[in-house]
Amino acid sequence: MLNFLPNVRLSGENNNELYIASLLASTLRRKKQMDYDREYYGAWTHHKIPTQTMACPIQQVVSAITPPPSEVLHAVNETGAPSLEGYDQTRIFGLKTIRIAEGNWSPSEAAAFFKESFPCSRIVVNIRSDTESQAASRSNVGFGDGNVTKREESTVVEENKFFTEFARNLGLDTARLMDMTMWTQDVSLLNDLLGWLGYKECHFKSIVHENHDGYGRDHSDPQIGDQCHYPH
Repeated sequence: MLNFLPNVRLSGENNNELYIASLLASTLRRKKQMDYDREYYGAWTHHKIPTQTMACPIQQVVSAITPPPSEVLHAVNETGAPSLEGYDQTRIFGLKTIRIAEGNWSPSEAAAFFKESFPCSRIVVNIRSDTESQAASRSNVGFGDGNVTKREESTVVEENKFFTEFARNLGLDTARLMDMTMWTQDVSLLNDLLGWLGYKECHFKSIVHENHDGYGRDHSDPQIGDQCHYPH
C-alpha cells in the first residue's frame, strides 16, 4: 500500500537484516575501550567516536537492500542519465521487517537502536489481534482445522506484546501502532495513517496487499488520487 505513495520505495522482508546491522553498534558498546565520545591510546587507539557515528553505515544497509530499478542502475554511466544520488534525492526509503521480535534484544533496546539509527523516520508497527489467523498465516496452513497449535498462537501473542511495547518505547511522534485485524476491514484507518506520515490529499479507496491468495501480488489499484503529495 505504501509503495503507491509518490516518491516512496519500500522493500519487502529481509530476514531480520536490521537486527544483524544493530550488532555493528552493540559490539562496540560491549567494550569500554570503544566507548563513544572518548579517546583511547595504546592497543585500542582511536579518536573520539561521535555517539551516532554508526547511524550512517546502518542507513546505508537500508539503501543497499532497497535499490532503484535495474534500468536506473544500468544507466548511471550513460551520458545525461541521473546519478543514483540525483535519482534518489527526494526519495523516501523504507522496508518491511517482521522478524525484529526474534532478535536477542528487548523492545526497549530495539526501540533505542531505531531511534539512534533512524532519528527522522516514521515507523508503522503492525500487529494482528486475531492471533489464530496470524498463527495460521505463519504456518502457511488453513486455520480452524486443528493445524494451528497453541504453541504457535502463543508465539504470536508474545510477538504482539513485543511490538506493542516497541511502539510505546518509540513514542507517538515516531511510531504508529496498527492492528491488521482492524485496518484490513476499514481503509479509513490507513488514510488516517497517511496524514500522520505527512502526506496531503491522499486517500486510498481500497486495500491491496502482497499476500493475495497466499503470497501473491494483488494487482488492483487503490486509487490514491492524482493530488496526493508529500509537501516537504
